[in-house]
Amino acid sequence: MFSRKKKDKQEEEPADHDADHSDHEPADEAPSSSRNQKPAETIGHKVSKFMYKLRGEGGALGKFRKKKETEIKAVEKKIEKRKWDFGEEYLALADKGASKSEMEECLKKAQGEIKDMKGEVEKKKEEIVEKEKQVEAEKAEKEAAKEAAKAEKEAAAKAAAGDAANGDGGNDDSQDAGGGIRGTKKKKKKKKGGDDDESGDEIEESEKPASAGNVVLDDDEPESPTKKKKKKKKKKTPSVAGGGAVAGAAAAASIPGPSGNQKRISRPSYIPPGWTNKFAEQTRTDEPDPARWKCEELRFNGKTKYKDIGIQQNWEGSIKDSTKKFKKAPEKYVSMMYQADMVEWDEDEQECTVVYREGTVNWKPDGVSDKGWMAVLVQSYERCKPFPKDEFPMGHRDKYTDDMTFKGKKIHSKSLKPVMPGRGMGVGDAPNLKVIGDIDPSDIFQGSVGDCWLLSGISALAEFDGAIKKLFRKTTNVLNMPTDQPNLYTITLWDLKTFKEVDIVIDERLCAHPDGQQQLLGSKPSEDGEMWAPYLEKAIACHAGGWDKIVGGQCTHAWSLLTGCKEQYTITKSGGTDKYICCGRFNEIENRWAVHGNSPHDGEPGVWPMAWPEEGGGGDGEIGKDELFLKLVAFDKANFIVGAGTAGDSDADSTGGMVDNHAYTVIASIADVCGTGIDLLKVRNPWGKGEIEDGEFDDDGPGWDKYPQIKEKLNPVVADDGIFWVTKDEFFDFFETIYVSASDMSKFLEDTDHQYD
Repeated sequence: MFSRKKKDKQEEEPADHDADHSDHEPADEAPSSSRNQKPAETIGHKVSKFMYKLRGEGGALGKFRKKKETEIKAVEKKIEKRKWDFGEEYLALADKGASKSEMEECLKKAQGEIKDMKGEVEKKKEEIVEKEKQVEAEKAEKEAAKEAAKAEKEAAAKAAAGDAANGDGGNDDSQDAGGGIRGTKKKKKKKKGGDDDESGDEIEESEKPASAGNVVLDDDEPESPTKKKKKKKKKKTPSVAGGGAVAGAAAAASIPGPSGNQKRISRPSYIPPGWTNKFAEQTRTDEPDPARWKCEELRFNGKTKYKDIGIQQNWEGSIKDSTKKFKKAPEKYVSMMYQADMVEWDEDEQECTVVYREGTVNWKPDGVSDKGWMAVLVQSYERCKPFPKDEFPMGHRDKYTDDMTFKGKKIHSKSLKPVMPGRGMGVGDAPNLKVIGDIDPSDIFQGSVGDCWLLSGISALAEFDGAIKKLFRKTTNVLNMPTDQPNLYTITLWDLKTFKEVDIVIDERLCAHPDGQQQLLGSKPSEDGEMWAPYLEKAIACHAGGWDKIVGGQCTHAWSLLTGCKEQYTITKSGGTDKYICCGRFNEIENRWAVHGNSPHDGEPGVWPMAWPEEGGGGDGEIGKDELFLKLVAFDKANFIVGAGTAGDSDADSTGGMVDNHAYTVIASIADVCGTGIDLLKVRNPWGKGEIEDGEFDDDGPGWDKYPQIKEKLNPVVADDGIFWVTKDEFFDFFETIYVSASDMSKFLEDTDHQYD
């Protein structure tokens, strides 16, 4: 809220007031490292790593710097607030005719408090400098020790070379021995049962069974010629019309994964016949049209409303010059506010407040009226031409939006209209608005509907970005939408009553929140303006029977709707033990699939124990976490969708940085990384932020320095992007339920760089 200023009153301000209200634009921030899940070190990633190193964003120094910078910003905000308070106090004293001594005391008090706070800022900056010096000293000490060790090693090598030259090097192992291949040692044969075993059977050392830590699951691995094959007994599995064979025809439970000579089970990929990815044929122009920027001048009462606000900056000097500067960069500034009668003042008395676009959401002036004492310029981008009276044309409306309800009440009315992104209604009014761009799991931002099960399922599917595009494949020219014309989107889902595909046609209108603040009821656009998630969520709500029908559920139900795969598994602990069982929607006792519904609240409830998927060895019954981990490795190699749920009662709470009662995506599972015996899993929080704290291999965990070969192979990124690594033990400590969609998604995988084979 702004206070009216008086022209004739000359305010005395704290001595350094001008320095903090400079009309200079803030310097551009150094680019920060963006989320990057690709292990291959691209040019962009090298730049990001360099910038992190340059700015000290990684490791203990990065955390310390970030903490202190946050504290500095908090103090600087206090300084700005104190200045505003001083102005109001000073004017109040002047209005009531206070004495000169009272006025001076007010000024002196403000200057003293501001000086103390600035001293606090300087102290924190000095602490950062001292920390940097400490880190540099420690680094120099480590480098010196490293160089000393290197020199010692080189000296030892030279000494050994000298001994060899003088004939003291011992026998030459490269000589031929008994006709063997030069330079190759033969392995000594051992008898079964040790020296006292009279059986006389001999086996090669290579025949020893592999430990769980070094099982190789590559399909191309040649089987050892000395290994004896065992016949596996397969359990007959019932077949159901329309559903296919039950997942997990039992194989020997002792076999953790497919061997080199075994054929991988070919699961249906659920790709419609004749479907090809036509998105590559489409082109999109993201360049904004300068003619679509609009600048509106209004009067208001000095109050503003917003969901989030970015930088606010005072510009001193001519309003006329400030207006030119403001209008010259509409992509940078949202609004410019000033006291309306100030244009009649001397130019050196004029000033305005500018709000930056970055970080600002749904900003608008309150109490707009021709009689308002404040003036404001508001710049917006007309991504699509608005329809008259914000009414979507009747002839193009879908059959769902007008009658949709939430919590049993109809949502829309004449006073509360659906929101059309990009048409000046407060959502998506920016040049970068699009339906589909660079699809990413972190494009999803949950709204006010309790459907985190659905959004986490969609986020997991988005790891295979071709799968998201497949859902929109019947929407012509979707890469260039929205357009000025009425936009309709065809989204292809699965009808779970028949397990056949069905096209859901929706228009561009998104449901408004009942609070009437021009917010969306459902999920929001992504940070880079993508709308595929809100429209997909709307289509599923329509398909399921309404918003109330998708409140509460499980991600496995979402995966069935999105892929048509019945073979969805829920893996959980058995009866409070440390053993795990596999359950699903196939009733093996009655030899039938459960009756499904499009809403998680329809159809036949419950799950039944099922055989484990054949990928990973199959089998029945309970297994331990070591065997389960090896199955997860096999599921990863089979390109299954895998998720995991934490324990707890509410996602408003967290434990060790992990959100309670929350579903995460398991991106990768790797056994015995680089031969270290360490098993790791890569996990994503669909919220796009919030990661494990104090993990062995968290973004700057000690494991990366302890095992540099693992760091080189997995190439971790230090960023609060919701992506992090956990050890096998950490994974099973935090996650109590695992979800698996047993459909091979490889044909949808456009970005394969996240594989670590």
